Amino acid sequence: MTKTLIAALLGSALLITGAAGVVQAQPAKKAVSSARTDCFFNRQVQSYTAANDDKTLYVRAGKNTYRLETFSRCLDLSSALNIGLDSHPSSSICSALDVTIVVPSSSMGPQRCAVRTLVKLTPEQIAALPKGDRP
Repeated sequence: MTKTLIAALLGSALLITGAAGVVQAQPAKKAVSSARTDCFFNRQVQSYTAANDDKTLYVRAGKNTYRLETFSRCLDLSSALNIGLDSHPSSSICSALDVTIVVPSSSMGPQRCAVRTLVKLTPEQIAALPKGDRP
């Protein structure tokens, strides 16, 4: 019981498992700080390319490249001459929940595509992309 109180006072998250009542302390600060290193801002986006599947977008922001995948086909994504990234609630994009892809369409008006995954690519993953998909 004393260990649990000390762990709570140190600001650690507690993980309680099953009926056995086992308590393990897990540091919460590390997860928060590591998520922030993969953020980018709208103004940092230099270029983009879209895969032919109308679901995958590659974005170059600063020195990093990110892969954004939508939940379903985003019509005209692969043929659009320009796109928008609507970031909410601020201009920083840290996860898939922070951004929506906006694709202009002359027939339907702007199409908003929800992002399912946002992944920062490693240099090896970037090198493995087909040349036409590299932003």
